This record gives sequence, C-alpha cells and structure tokens, in this order.
Amino acid sequence: MSRSGDASTRVAVVTDESGVRDAAVDAVASAGSLSAAVPSSEGTAGVREAVESGADCLICGTGAGDYDAVREVDRTTPVVVLDPASGIDAGTLDRVLDDPAAAYVAGGDHLGRLVRSRVREFVGHGRLGWQLADRSDDAVVAFDLATYAVREANDTFFEHWALSPADLDSATLADLRETDLTHEHRGRGRGEPGEEDLEWVDGDAADPVETFVEGALTGDFERREWHCRGPDGPFKSEVEVVADRSAGTGYLVASVTDGGGSGADDGRTDHDDGAMLRSVMEHVPMSVYFEDRRGRHVRVSEDLVEPFIEGTDGKIMHTPEDVLGKTYFDLYTVDMAERAAADNERIMETGEPLRDQEKHVQPPHGRDLWFSTNKAPWYDDDGRLQGVVGITVDITDRKRRERELDRQNERLEEFAGILSHDLRNPLNVAEGRLDRYRQTGDESELDAVAEMHDRMGTIIDDVLDYAREGSRVEETEWFDGATVAARAWGSVDTGVATLEQDWAYAVEADPDRLARLFENCFRNGVEHGGSDVTVRVGTLDEEAGFYVEDDGPGIPEDVRGEVFDRGVTTDDDGTGFGLAIVREIAEAHGWEVAATESDAGGARFEFAGVPRGDDLD
Repeated sequence: MSRSGDASTRVAVVTDESGVRDAAVDAVASAGSLSAAVPSSEGTAGVREAVESGADCLICGTGAGDYDAVREVDRTTPVVVLDPASGIDAGTLDRVLDDPAAAYVAGGDHLGRLVRSRVREFVGHGRLGWQLADRSDDAVVAFDLATYAVREANDTFFEHWALSPADLDSATLADLRETDLTHEHRGRGRGEPGEEDLEWVDGDAADPVETFVEGALTGDFERREWHCRGPDGPFKSEVEVVADRSAGTGYLVASVTDGGGSGADDGRTDHDDGAMLRSVMEHVPMSVYFEDRRGRHVRVSEDLVEPFIEGTDGKIMHTPEDVLGKTYFDLYTVDMAERAAADNERIMETGEPLRDQEKHVQPPHGRDLWFSTNKAPWYDDDGRLQGVVGITVDITDRKRRERELDRQNERLEEFAGILSHDLRNPLNVAEGRLDRYRQTGDESELDAVAEMHDRMGTIIDDVLDYAREGSRVEETEWFDGATVAARAWGSVDTGVATLEQDWAYAVEADPDRLARLFENCFRNGVEHGGSDVTVRVGTLDEEAGFYVEDDGPGIPEDVRGEVFDRGVTTDDDGTGFGLAIVREIAEAHGWEVAATESDAGGARFEFAGVPRGDDLD
C-alpha cells in the first residue's frame, strides 16, 4: 500500500445503504484526525476504488454482500461493519467476528464514539508503525500469520526486491526468497547418534517458512539468512520475524544491501575480500579452516562443526566459535593429531601443499567416515607465514560407492566361476550317468542323475542366498545383539550345544541379515565342533565390533585366510557357501571380518568396523 506523510486517517465509506452511509460520515467527520470519503462507484467497484486510493480503513453496512464484497476485493484492509438497525444475519456476523481485521458496531446512543474508537484501534498503531517502517533502512513486510500470505511492504522492500506491489497480491513469505540458507545448512550431518536430539534438525520434510514463523510465535526470535533476488541480481539478506498474535499479523524485517543487487555486471574490480571469505566460510559445503603456527584454529567454516564435534574432553562443539583456539589434540585422537601436526610442520617448512590426502576415521559412535584433505601455507599481505589453511571434504559416499562397485565386479566374476565350475561338474556327471542308463538300462544310474540334480538345486539356492545377502544394506537399526543372536540360535539345529553371550554395548545393523550371519556361524560351529560345542557371542573390547567363537577344534592358521572364500568346505556334501555368505553380509554392512583362534583353542570370527552404540545395563 502506498503511504505518505499525511497525518490524518483516511476512511472510505463503502455501502449502498443511505442510513449507514450518513451515520458513518457523521461519526468520522466529528473527529479532526479522521477524514471520510465516499467512492463514486458502488459495490465491489467502489471497494476497489477506495482501496486503490489508499484508504486506511473501510466502513460498510450489513446489506447484501457489503462485508463479503469488501473481502472479495481486499482481505487485509481494516473494515468496520456498521449496523444501526441491528439487522445483520448470523452467518455474516460470524465471519466478521472471526476476521482479525474487522469490527462490528451495532446501533445505539454511542454509535459514533464506537465507530471512531474502532477505526483508531485498527489504524492508529499500524499507521505510526508504517511511517517508521518507511524511514527504516530495513525492508519490512507484513504477512498473515495463519497462511503466510503477504499483505503489504514498505518502500525499502520494493527498492531492493525484484517484486512489484501487484506481485504481492498472491505472494507468500516463501516467494520473497530463492533459498533459506540457514535452513539449508542445518541437519547436514552424517547420521551419527545424537543428531536427532538436536532441536534444529528438522529434516527435509520440515517447511522452512513454518519453522521460522513458529519459532517467532514461541519466543525464538531467530535470525536467518536468505538468498533473495533484486532488480540487479541476487543478494543475501538477514531476516527476522516478529509476530503480533492479537492482529494475526507477522512482520518480516530484512536487511538490505547498499546497491540492492549483485554488482556482477557493473564492471567493478574492487570486490570485498572480507565478504568473499565470509561466503566461503559460511556457505560452501566443505570444511575450511585456518590454523596458526602453533596449530590453533583461528577461523573455521560452518561445515566443520556440522552436525557437531565431540572434543577429547567429551565437550560437544556446535559452532565455529567453540573450535577457536583448539588444536588437533583437543579435537581428535592422539594418532590423528600427531599425523596432522606433522603434516602442518612439513607444509610450513617446505611451502609444499598437501594434496588429496585421504583419511579413514572410525568414530566411537557411528559408521566409518572418509575425508579428503588439501592444505597449503597461509601468508599475510606482506608474505609472512602465519600458519596453514586447509580444506577437507567428506568423501564417505564416494568411497562407499567405489567399494560397492568393486564388490559387484568381484561377485560377477564369482558367479561366472559358479556357472563354469560348480554347476558344470554335477551337470557333466548327470549327463554321463544318463548316457550309461540309455546304453545299459541300469536304473541305478538314474539315482545318480537325481542326486546330481539335487546337488545343482542346492547350489542354486546357495547362490541366490549369496547374491541376496551381499547386496548393499540400505536400512539399519540400533539394538542389543543378544536378542538377534538368541533368535538365530533357535533357528538352527544345535542339538545339545550351548550358547553364551556377553554384550557390553548396542550395535547398528540390519537385524534380519545379522540373524542370518549368526545362523551360518552357529551352524559352522556345530558341524565342526560337535553337538556338545559351546558357542560364545559378544562385543569386542579394543575396537567397535563383535565376535562369534567356539571351543571346537579350531581352524589351522595356514588356512584362516581362505575360510571365507566361496567353495571352501570340509564337508563332502557341503557347497562352501556358509562362511562366504557370512563375509558377504559383513561387507554389505561395511564391516571387516577375520578368522582367528579362541581362548579355548576353537574358531573365532571377529567383525570390526561395526557402529558402536550406548552401553548396555
């Protein structure tokens, strides 16, 4: 709405009822601060004329369509519904009373005073506020708290946004920006335990406008950064929301740039180095950091602390400021810190940058992570060495894809070997026995053919299990491994064998696939250790993971590296897929498995790289 320095409040009387019109004009005319006007047109055309002329408030009657005609044209301008004869119908009265920008005044001795009072309540505060808003360096936009529909904006907004007053007729808050940068940079963590407990992690399903406004309504006066579009190009604005519940109105207050645009095409070469650095540190999705010559972090990007860093003292750091002054020894394990400090010393001594150094990290709680780091010397404007500047990128997804591709290629070669060897042998035997039957008529040859067919069926079933279990794990859960192990034990014919368990902490895995891993390990233990074997399952002490062991005869040291290979078996009737499937399940989770010896001299299988959860009671 266009605004001027006129101190009087302009009231337009929009009704075809002469009695209402006269009463309204008389009520307004008796107040020096109010000025009344009657549009030359009638009906909705008159309402539109009044709104477009800049009326601060409207007065209408209760006749057919009076109030509804006003709201059909304009949904935000305050309106006083005057009813001298008290003839309003119940439906219209309900709509008026539900409208935060409408008031109802019935007939009576004090009708004039009530009309003037209602008009002043509506426009007195708002008019002063908009006069101040038009003098503000910030852009101010009023919007509906319920629908987020934009109502009006001050002159500063129209000077800096590529939107016209007509554009705002159908606009909502979401239309005022291209991207909510603050929302986009939140919750971009690595799925580690505890992230879901952070209040700001709303996930992709959360609506950024809704969370922004809801925060203001609950007293969380958050300041966000928006990427907006101006007449001369995109720009960044810091925005806040103030909510007036009583009026059902919210106010967006947004900072603006001096020029209102990007300046990309104006031929300037004196770009603001500080602003460019801030853009890198705050918005580029990678960890950027500066360390002084003593290894202390003096500036770090927002991404470095997404979602958080847990220091060696157990302190949780959420913001870049939390990391300032800290060294690697405050943030990471001793081994990692010593390697990083040595890299920094070499870079500062030689001036040679560090390129594409890949690091594998196993957090105490969470899955394996991979990072790629580049570092270079950091000099001041006079060329004096100040320390090291580094950039680290999370390449975990890329490494997992590479590993998955390698596994798929290996499995394709294995399947080709199965077709050419494992199935070919029983097929050749069956063909030979069938030929002998045709020559001799000896039906015992058919028994051998049937036996080979059964053998091929078993191999095919095992191959299908092998293929399914080796596919990438998509969904995992946190749980007590004892529950899954007990269920798997009950699924295997273990005779009088004994299961003992010792789990110190929860693990993360696909419970169904882990159950099949246990089943194959248990079956292997019973087959090789005898019906009275004791099988133990529990968590590892030195690193995150678990073990399955028995007190049977064990595995000779010289063949332990081969027991997980497909086709390795000591059972004449076995297919050699049992422990191969165990390895496939482990690798599908991203774990490592190794065969060793138990304290009792039996077989022991250790699974490392398993995400470690909370300690168990």
